[in-house]
Amino acid sequence: MSNKKLGRDIFAGSLDKTIKTVDTGEDFIRRTYMIRRKFIDMIDRKAFWDREDKQMVLDEILKNYFKDKNIKPIPGKV
Repeated sequence: MSNKKLGRDIFAGSLDKTIKTVDTGEDFIRRTYMIRRKFIDMIDRKAFWDREDKQMVLDEILKNYFKDKNIKPIPGKV
């Protein structure tokens, strides 16, 4: 686990808090997305019965979806 110093607080000038991040050794980024309840339930059930982490189930689903796709990069992003 590593600590990262938060940057400037846009509301109060400066900020002395640090946030804790978990280094999993994998190439994961924490994001927030809205997912339909029925899909969350399916992911939960699949993870339970396969004895897998929910994150790994979702990762497998996304890998299978994107494996045959040719997605162009966003202009100006690296």
